[in-house]
Amino acid sequence: MTFEVPASKASIKQNQFGPIKVPGERKTWTLPLLKFIPVGMRGKLAEAAKPIKAAQDAGRKPTEAELGQLGELQLTLLNKYAPGLVDVVDNDQLGAILVEWQKASNITVGESAASASS
Repeated sequence: MTFEVPASKASIKQNQFGPIKVPGERKTWTLPLLKFIPVGMRGKLAEAAKPIKAAQDAGRKPTEAELGQLGELQLTLLNKYAPGLVDVVDNDQLGAILVEWQKASNITVGESAASASS
């Protein structure tokens, strides 16, 4: 007997962050709250965030390599769920989007999305 996996709740409006409006752009974007992204990606994000959290806890700035790994994963997510968004924002705007997305998702650096939903 085939098991039918229920549809993801990521597309339900209340489970999304946004709309994201960029000055000068007509288009708006939305992102699923982080607890609704695929489990594998949540795990990768949590692993990439660990050294950043450890650096912060130790009172030092994270290295470029530590930040780069997390940044690559974040860009992958943005390109999947909000195609074109990274093409119209600068670094400061992108940083603001990521911070607010984390806040809306009730997640801090170093915390996995899975633990936030428990």
